[in-house]
Amino acid sequence: MRSDSGRALRPGIRVVLRLLLFTAIWLAIAVPAAVLTPPVLPWLALPGLAGGLIAGSLLLGLEGRPLSTLGFGLSPKSGSGVALGLALGAAVALLTVGLIVALGGLRWTADAGGWGEWLAAGLGSLWLLAIPAAAEEAMLRGYPLLALSEVWGSKWAIGLTSVAFALLHTGNPEIGWIGFANIVAAGLFLGALRLRTGSLWWPTGAHLGWNWAHAFLADLPLSGLELVDAPLIESCAGGPAWLSGGAFGPEGSVLATGAVVAAAAWTWCTSRLGGRPRSSPGNTRAGSTREGT
Repeated sequence: MRSDSGRALRPGIRVVLRLLLFTAIWLAIAVPAAVLTPPVLPWLALPGLAGGLIAGSLLLGLEGRPLSTLGFGLSPKSGSGVALGLALGAAVALLTVGLIVALGGLRWTADAGGWGEWLAAGLGSLWLLAIPAAAEEAMLRGYPLLALSEVWGSKWAIGLTSVAFALLHTGNPEIGWIGFANIVAAGLFLGALRLRTGSLWWPTGAHLGWNWAHAFLADLPLSGLELVDAPLIESCAGGPAWLSGGAFGPEGSVLATGAVVAAAAWTWCTSRLGGRPRSSPGNTRAGSTREGT
C-alpha cells in the first residue's frame, strides 16, 4: 500500500518541482533584466516575457519535447491566431461595455482631438499593451498550464492558473472581490482558448483585444490603471461601482462576470476551435503541439 501511494504521489511531486524550477529560472532571467529595462510600459513587461519564454523552452528541451509545444512557434497561421484572438477578446470586452451602457452605468462626452490623433493613439496603445499581454500568457499559460494539464487534467490546470492570474493583479488600485473574480473568469477564458487552439498566439491576441478595447476604444480604466487617454471621447461612469466597475474599470462590474464566463463556456464547448481537450491527465503532450492554429 505504501509503495502504491508513493507511486500515486510522484506525478504531483514532479509537477511541483517542475514549476518551482520554472519559477527559479524565470527569476534568474527576469530580475537581472529588470535592472536594465526602462521602468515604463511596454518595456517594463519585457523581462517577464523573456523569463517565461526561456524558462519554458529550457524545460521543454530537458524533457525532450519540441519548442513549438510552448505555443509561441512561428508559422503561417501565427498572425491569423493573433488577429482572430484580438477580435474575440475585443468583442467580449465591448459586449461588457455595451451591457453596462444599457443599464445606465456608463456614458461618454466629446473630448479634444482629431481623427489622425485618434488613429495614432490606437496604434500606440496596441504596442503599449502587447508585450504585457504576451508576458502574462508566457508566464502562466505557457509551460505552467501544460505541466499542470499533464498531471491534474485541463480543468484543474486552467483553474489553478486562473487563480494565479488574479493574484498577480491584487496590487492593482481599487481591486475588490468582483474585480478579483472577474480576472479569475478571464483566466478561464484565456486558458480554455490556449488549450483548444494549442497556441499562445490566440490567448495573447484575446488578452490584448480585451485590454485595448477597454483602455482605448472605450477610454476606461484597465484593472484600476489609467493607461490610455483616447482622443475625441471622455468616459463618465455612473451608478454603483458593482454596475459600472467604478475606478477599476469594466472588470469591476458584475456584468463583466456574465460576459466573460459565457465567453469561457463558448470557447470550451464550441466545435469551431477543434477537438476539446480531455479533462483527465495525459492529454497535453499529444494535443499541445497544434501550434499555429
